[in-house]
Amino acid sequence: MSRNVMPVTYPATMLLLLTMCVPDYCHAEVEESVRLERRLGVMGTTLVITVDAVDRATALAASERALSALETTEHRLSTWKTGTELGRLNHNDRGRPFDLSDKLAKELHAVRHWWRETDGAFDPAIGALVSAWGLRTGGRRPVKSEIQKALESCGMLYMDFNGRTASRLRSGLQIEEGGFGKGAGIDSAMEAVRGEGVFAASIDLGGQIAVQSSRKPMEIGLADPRRRDSMVIKLSINEGSLATSGNSERGIEVDGVSYSHILDPRSGFPAPDFGTITVFADDSLTADCLSTGLFVMGPESAIEWVSCRSGIEAVVLQTSKEGIRARITSGLADQILDVYESVNVEIIPSRESR
Repeated sequence: MSRNVMPVTYPATMLLLLTMCVPDYCHAEVEESVRLERRLGVMGTTLVITVDAVDRATALAASERALSALETTEHRLSTWKTGTELGRLNHNDRGRPFDLSDKLAKELHAVRHWWRETDGAFDPAIGALVSAWGLRTGGRRPVKSEIQKALESCGMLYMDFNGRTASRLRSGLQIEEGGFGKGAGIDSAMEAVRGEGVFAASIDLGGQIAVQSSRKPMEIGLADPRRRDSMVIKLSINEGSLATSGNSERGIEVDGVSYSHILDPRSGFPAPDFGTITVFADDSLTADCLSTGLFVMGPESAIEWVSCRSGIEAVVLQTSKEGIRARITSGLADQILDVYESVNVEIIPSRESR
């Protein structure tokens, strides 16, 4: 991957503007620091990494470690490149055990956990469905028999795990990294960016963001589902990850009909579009998996699912002619800094507090 992108150094009081999520470090610093921001293409999307450190050299070294971690993740998980570890697993002979690296084994076990927890609403083993709908080739509308045939080769149920080995139980089974790859990459990058002299960091990878700060919380804006450049809610986050799923830019159109790019692995059809859902979790892989799975569930089931679990929070934004309905689970209530016009907010209590 080319790195001919010049890093930019800013004073620590400047505002970093992003798209889906917007971190803002505009707060008074106790100790003088330097901000370094880098923008480039990674994993098929735009990366913005920002580091606050004691000096420029420290910030640059931290950003290099993060970039290297993301590159390593891409070489492990990409199904757009040949020869990656996940690609080799996808083409391994049916029933033949495939030796997994420690990293991929950990990632796939986490993926399988959230597949089970969402009762299959999140399931990355949908390569056959992605092909049937032509999501990588501009989109097509498959007939019902094609969808049924594709479903026969889909599902984590047909991937057998035994420690650090995995076996495909159906020859057409293909795992798509789209629902978890960015989260895995961000987790690796955030682990790598830590170091002596680093005060704060944020990584925005195609709209999913992670933050860590030893100082004051960062401000993160959630976008209008209809206009990604328009912020509707501002949250304050000190550490953790936010992932948003929606169709504002990536839906497909076939014969004048718009379809979601997010497929329901249970039915084989695109998930209904209602707006966006943003999931907050301690780690980015969890947030990534669940933003997809909860979008597939739909707003009502998603809110109910989150309200029954600790350590997971969500913001559901639904659009209508009257404006935007925002439902925010109670764990984020104290983190709301601002709500913009035409947004009606409801705080959803956890089941334990009802």
